[in-house]
Amino acid sequence: MAASIPCPGVCNTALRRAERSGAGQDMPVVWGEPVHCEGCVDRARRHLAELPELLAAVSLEPVYGQRGVPTASTTSAPTDTTPWPGQAARLLIDHIVGGLGEMAADVAFHRRLRERPVRPTGQREGIWASGTVKLLSAHIVWLLQEHPCATETHEPGRLGRVLVPSGNPAAQIAAWHRAATRFTRRDTAPEAKRFAPCKRCGGPWLAESRDLRLVDDSPYIECQDPQCGLLLTHAEYAHYVKELAATELAARRTPVHPDGAPGETAA
Repeated sequence: MAASIPCPGVCNTALRRAERSGAGQDMPVVWGEPVHCEGCVDRARRHLAELPELLAAVSLEPVYGQRGVPTASTTSAPTDTTPWPGQAARLLIDHIVGGLGEMAADVAFHRRLRERPVRPTGQREGIWASGTVKLLSAHIVWLLQEHPCATETHEPGRLGRVLVPSGNPAAQIAAWHRAATRFTRRDTAPEAKRFAPCKRCGGPWLAESRDLRLVDDSPYIECQDPQCGLLLTHAEYAHYVKELAATELAARRTPVHPDGAPGETAA
């Protein structure tokens, strides 16, 4: 059996970011079995199982949704290129269904199964998508443990200023599920919170991460500045805020002369 490696999924995102930023924080490593951990496999299986219903909801969005008919005034497009009603839903469905077909064809090729066309003709799209999802679910362990791209991290790569999506099957499945969930407005917006300036760079870019592994049931707090990338647990952030508040309080209590120089405290 192949030796285990750190899971390339979201469970180790904080660890990889800390290593890239040189934070040197002691973070636990989630090991794969042998590539992806059990949690990532279960998550990918659940995302796959929900895709057919999400695709149906996306197809009904132009009819029953709340987005309204796009117009040139709302899209800043010329009048002759105004999107037709349902175009966004159709493009998203084509993207997801096309990706499912390519992944199923990849499974058939590598596992020497009967050849599958990427987009068959003469079959209803919903029925075909459900069958493809069942095939991928049956081979989900192989996809996440033995696929040639299974060891790629889930984060997109960067080619200059261009983000290149990960080829990892689990990352692709998660991206399709996330896109369909957001399109149908089934995702919940996180509660907006205001944080102190960054401890390292001083910028106002600290925020709770949505994709880093939780510590003590609380998400990591990270600096959104790519040049900084500081990571803090809630306990570390609370300690930093106490130190910052004490410094500010001491500065306010220090008397200041009219010329701006600190004054001497009375004996």
